[in-house]
Amino acid sequence: MISSTILSPISPTISSPGVGSGLDVNGLITKLMAIESIPLQNLQKQQSNLQSEVSALGQLTSAISTFQTAMQGLTTAQLQARTATSGDNTKFTATAAGGAATGVYQIGVQSLAAAQQMVSAAFADSTTTTVGSAGDTMTIQVGSSTSNAFTVTIGGQTLTQIQDAINNAPDNKGVTASILHTDAGYQLVLSSNQTGTANALTLSFKNSSGSTITDPLSMTTTQAAADAVITVNGQTATRSSNSISDVIQGVTLNLVGTNASGTTTTLTVAQDPNGITTAVQGFVDAYNALHKTLGDLGSNALSGDSSLSLIQSQLFAVLNTPAAGVSTTYSYLAGIGVSIQKDGTMALDSSQLTTALNTDPNGVAKLFTDPTQGFATRLGNLAQQLIAPNGIVDGETQSLNGQISFLQNQIDSQQVRLTAEQTTLRQQFSSLDALLGTMQTTSNFLTQQLTALPGP
Repeated sequence: MISSTILSPISPTISSPGVGSGLDVNGLITKLMAIESIPLQNLQKQQSNLQSEVSALGQLTSAISTFQTAMQGLTTAQLQARTATSGDNTKFTATAAGGAATGVYQIGVQSLAAAQQMVSAAFADSTTTTVGSAGDTMTIQVGSSTSNAFTVTIGGQTLTQIQDAINNAPDNKGVTASILHTDAGYQLVLSSNQTGTANALTLSFKNSSGSTITDPLSMTTTQAAADAVITVNGQTATRSSNSISDVIQGVTLNLVGTNASGTTTTLTVAQDPNGITTAVQGFVDAYNALHKTLGDLGSNALSGDSSLSLIQSQLFAVLNTPAAGVSTTYSYLAGIGVSIQKDGTMALDSSQLTTALNTDPNGVAKLFTDPTQGFATRLGNLAQQLIAPNGIVDGETQSLNGQISFLQNQIDSQQVRLTAEQTTLRQQFSSLDALLGTMQTTSNFLTQQLTALPGP
């Protein structure tokens, strides 16, 4: 932002102006310069007002950008929010994405997925006792592919060293080693990082010559790798994880426990009116925030600015244009409970919205987010146009900055003129002061001479 200051008086060219005559040179110059500076002050005031407008336009740009983000963030998924309710959370919990088909399902959890775990024989300690013979190695393979195998040296190493070698191996494909201290002693534990039989562990051992040897660690499986097996309405599905999101479209099941043989648990997927209402209320709040900014700026820094009324009229134009073809029942926001009040703010009638959701839930979502006709889509596009380079706001900002620059040139010229004027006045008054001082001295001398003359 360009700024300027009123010219300060120049320092006197003599140490004490008026010393010869008693003339108040500094005071006279200050008063004369104050009058001469009035045009400069007027220019600075104009410039300050324009700078305030530019700042206000910056606030407007920020408000429109925030509104645009809110419009773009309103998704079909939010407006088709769903709940997924398990009849028994000890068997599974569930979540549903927006748009998931509503319905009731019978889920039977026959088995849970598990990660394979293996444990070694017990050793006296984990830091001094070594394993096997020097050069012995252990190869760990995850799953059926040999590309998921890696090898570490275990011969002559302690359990801690073996643990660290496994965990730090750059080609480790999904195994975690740890040490268990029990009454039996210290044991090395290997755990697959993923559940399911596809992530089962296979171990092989070789000596320094590359020959296969018996396992020096005596590893045994304490928990076998297992897949999750469920039934959905009588149909079986097997998955490697206890988090299953690809059986019922849009629904994620998180398995916790198993059902008794032949029994199932009910899963209910339903519309989430609270979630949808929250999303629509967010739309209303975003519009009202922009409306308030337009009002505040119009009452202050941008009073009388035609751009504000133009923006408001364009917003109303979108709101008053129906979303053709997105619903057989609804084409205006007012039909689902979103309306403009007398003060220009937007309000939501949640009971009317609930009725609309029960009547045409997909139509309600499309009313906002249809790619071409949706109100959130069109308002977001309008916001983008308003703050785009060379758009309404940017164009006005550029125009104001041009006027500010023009005024700055005039201010600079005025400051040069005032500096020269001040210098001239000081020179003139200093000369006058000196002249008056000389005349005063002469006057005093003559007075003394006349006084010294003999009387009549």
